[in-house]
Amino acid sequence: MTSRNDLTRTILQIIEETLVAKDLSAQGLDLDSPVDSTLGLDSLDWAAVVVRIELETGADPFSEGTVGSLKTVSDLVDLYVKAVG
Repeated sequence: MTSRNDLTRTILQIIEETLVAKDLSAQGLDLDSPVDSTLGLDSLDWAAVVVRIELETGADPFSEGTVGSLKTVSDLVDLYVKAVG
């Protein structure tokens, strides 16, 4: 089982790498950061982030359909914590 801390580090790292690849600043990225275009990532970028997280964790919390409110990186971590079990 992967710990919450490990999942948090992995997710933040993947988002940071995606930002850097787009020549965007990852400064200030934290659990309260929004998972929308505010960081400079568009919907395709976020889809790529989710695919990378799924490859790293082996979990797909979106496979069951609607997952509820997803506003911050913390919400994204919570989804994967539940999916990984």
